[in-house]
Amino acid sequence: MKDKEKYRKVLIACVSIIFMISIAGYINYKYNPEREKDLGQTVYVSTNNDEVDIYKDKQIEKDESLASFRYDRDNMFSELSSNYSSIINNSNSNEEQIIEYQKKLSSLVEEKNQIQMIENLIKNKGIEDVVIIPNTSGKYSVILKSENVSDEIAIQIMQIMIDQLGIEASDISIENVSK
Repeated sequence: MKDKEKYRKVLIACVSIIFMISIAGYINYKYNPEREKDLGQTVYVSTNNDEVDIYKDKQIEKDESLASFRYDRDNMFSELSSNYSSIINNSNSNEEQIIEYQKKLSSLVEEKNQIQMIENLIKNKGIEDVVIIPNTSGKYSVILKSENVSDEIAIQIMQIMIDQLGIEASDISIENVSK
């Protein structure tokens, strides 16, 4: 009789532990902000080989098109916007989450508009085309298409970025992809 009772207690203890671990795992998954850390990270696939590479301030090859960078950046903004909107519109989201993601969505739209405005300001400096790509760590890559970018123009571009985004010069990298 004692063995059955002891077995029952052990069984209840094991089931309770498994249940608690399951709940902890669910809570960790559901409320983990690190899940979004790499969301929207741009991935470039080389057609020369099957290697996949994540863009991180690498030297841009001259034959790569600014249009592909712009397309990838706009897709990143669209994915984030869609993800934030789905959380806002999800009936399972609590009011705190909805408010948080409304702020994130508003901030995302503001950043996208600000980047487009800055690109237009840079084009007014005589640059043929420009794409600004933000990354997850708050740094920005400015990719230019121009025959000749003088140091003076590069400094003006940096100053525009600093003034408009309120970032440090060390958070900006400028690459020129000539024709």
